[in-house]
Amino acid sequence: MFNQALWKKRIVPMSGLILLLVILALFFGLRPMSTNMLRYWLWKSSTSVPTLSGDIMNKGAHIRYVAYGSGEPVLLLHGGLSNKLSWFSQIPWLVKAGRKVVLIDTRGHGESTAGHTALSYQIFAEDTLLVLDRLGIPRTDIVGWSDGGIIALLLGLESPQRVGKIVAISANFHPSGVTQAADGTPSNPLRQQMQQIGDWLRSWWSGAGANHPALAAEIQALWQVAPQLKHADLQAITAPTLVIAGENDIIDLPHSGELAQMLAHAKIEIVLGAGHAAPVTHASEINHLIAAFLGINP
Repeated sequence: MFNQALWKKRIVPMSGLILLLVILALFFGLRPMSTNMLRYWLWKSSTSVPTLSGDIMNKGAHIRYVAYGSGEPVLLLHGGLSNKLSWFSQIPWLVKAGRKVVLIDTRGHGESTAGHTALSYQIFAEDTLLVLDRLGIPRTDIVGWSDGGIIALLLGLESPQRVGKIVAISANFHPSGVTQAADGTPSNPLRQQMQQIGDWLRSWWSGAGANHPALAAEIQALWQVAPQLKHADLQAITAPTLVIAGENDIIDLPHSGELAQMLAHAKIEIVLGAGHAAPVTHASEINHLIAAFLGINP
C-alpha cells in the first residue's frame, strides 16, 4: 500500500539534496567565474567604501549609475545586452586599489530605461557624459567591453578632454569586424534545444526582464549597421589605448589589430583561450592587463 507520508519524508529531502548537488556542481564547474561572483557579493555586503548612486534623465530615459570608492576615477562600460553587474570580477580590486569606480547601466539595460529615442552609440555616449557631469568628473580613464569599448572610442573621438586612458576589450570599429552573425540565431541543433534556457539567461544578463526581446531586437539591428568609425576617426583619437581581444573572440583578430594600428597611441594584447566574454571567463588575465596599463597596484 502506498504510504504518501513516507514518500514525502524520503523523497522531498532527497530532492533538496539533488538540488544542492547541482548547485555545488555548477559552482565548482564554473570556477573561477563563480568564485569571483561570490567574492563580489561578499565585498558588496561588507564594504564600507563611499557609495553614490542615482539617475540622470535624458531624452525620456532614466540612466542609472553607481560610484564606489574615492580617488582617481575609472569608468566601466558594459557590453550590449549586459548590465553593470558584468564587472563583478573587476569592481572590488579596483576600489581596493584606490580608484573611484563608476558604473552605468546603458540605456535600456539593467536599471536604465530606454526612453523615446532610437538606440545608438551616439546617444549612449551622450548619456555617459551627463552621468560624468552629475558626478563632477571632468576627466576619467575608461574600460569598455564590447559595446562599452565602442562608446569609449567614440568619447575619445568626440570628447577627448574628458578621456584619460582607454581600455577597449573586444570592441569593433565597423560591423565588418564581427566574425559571426550577431542576431541571436542558434547556430546548431544543440543550441536550438537550449533556446528557452538561453533566452531566460540572456534576459537576466541584460537586466531588461520582460523588455529583453524588444531590447535584443533593437541592439542586434544596431550591430548590423554600427559603428562606422573610419581610419581618419581612429587616427584622431589621441588617448593612450589598450586594445584587448580574445583568441577566440567574435571580433575578428585582424580587425582588432587594425584598430590598434590605426589609433594614434595604442597597443594590442591577445588573451589566449578567451572568447568575447574575457572579463568574466579570463578575469585574472584581464585584471592584470588593466592594472598594468592604468598604472594600478592591485
